[in-house]
Amino acid sequence: MKFYTALLWVLMACSATASASALTFEQVWQKVVEHHPLITAANNRLEAAEFNRRSAGLRPNPRLVFEAENFYGSGEYERAGQAETAFMAEQTFERGGKREARSRLSSHNKTGQQLESRRQLRLLRQEVRRRFNQVLLAQERLRLTETQQEIATNNTQTVARLHEAGAATSDDLARARVQLQSIELALTRARQQQLSASQQLAAQWGDMFNAEVIVAAGPLLFMREELTVDQVLAPLDIGIDQKIAEQKIRAQQAEVNLEKANATVDVTLAAGVRRFSATDEYAFTVGASVPLQIFNNNQADIDSAYAQMRAAQSDADYLKRKISAEVLAAFRRWQQANQALSTLEVEILPAAKNVLSATRKAYERGSYSYLQVLDAQNSLLQAERQRLELRADAADAMTILERFIEPLAPIDSLSVTSVAPQEITP
Repeated sequence: MKFYTALLWVLMACSATASASALTFEQVWQKVVEHHPLITAANNRLEAAEFNRRSAGLRPNPRLVFEAENFYGSGEYERAGQAETAFMAEQTFERGGKREARSRLSSHNKTGQQLESRRQLRLLRQEVRRRFNQVLLAQERLRLTETQQEIATNNTQTVARLHEAGAATSDDLARARVQLQSIELALTRARQQQLSASQQLAAQWGDMFNAEVIVAAGPLLFMREELTVDQVLAPLDIGIDQKIAEQKIRAQQAEVNLEKANATVDVTLAAGVRRFSATDEYAFTVGASVPLQIFNNNQADIDSAYAQMRAAQSDADYLKRKISAEVLAAFRRWQQANQALSTLEVEILPAAKNVLSATRKAYERGSYSYLQVLDAQNSLLQAERQRLELRADAADAMTILERFIEPLAPIDSLSVTSVAPQEITP
């Protein structure tokens, strides 16, 4: 009695340990966020965009110019005492609103980088969800194979008992044993697939040498609410991909404004002091320079910016069609898989189980051959595998829909490194 009590406690402890070590998807996602290099890369890109925004609002640096004239030559200029030296400071004054245009463009680029970072995180979450689902599927596949092994073991024991009683042939016993060995090989492969799925999931948070099986906890079909076509398409108008496309159009418009501003010539003013070595006298000097737009008035760059803006608008239209088609395809896959699953679980699977049970009882009475038992068992196995495939297809469709239509607060609230803004001085 003490032995059974101790065994019970051991089993309870093992069960508690397995339950404690099971990971939910949100726990896995948190591990990935803490260790994935994409997060660091997103922070660095946002930091670079902020520094670019700061740089865009700065004035041109002044220049210090030194000139020396007549410091050597022929005749009276053979002596260095005839040299004229000048120290001058030059400053270019931008016209046409160039600084403001650069600042607006860099601000749009920074916003675009923020949106792109969120899109990359959504793609990462979709990949992690798929890896997590593969672990869940591997667990279901292993449980299914273990159930098949149990059935095959019972069949083998039943045939062996009947064979000893002379009610079953040696061929029936051989078939039962071959079937059991085949399922044992499938069980070994299912365990290997479970370990492989665990290793691929662990690689998402940087554990490249994981040798343990990860126990995943949570529903494979994580979206329970029935959606309509309108509910699927409506979020696309405010989705992250649409926001990125619209932001690119705004950035290209800012590029057009910048090129227009660049068409306005800048003025460079200079002021300084000139020294005449021959008389040791000094004089103030001033100057101004502007470029002459004889060969290039920047019209080609303006036209190029306009063409890029039209291309961005066309890209936005194409992207909307592409995403709508992808989301609708995933939605239809989900619907079809759900309908097939309902039929399979309500009608086909119970009928297959009943047929197998009835066939086994008839075989034990001597009414059926063992081949008929194998046929009924294969029919049940095929139905179970179809159920697993349909669940995998539905889960994959849900993963695509989650990326496009779910709010995904774990991503939108994800903190990233930001640099304190700096105001542009007039």
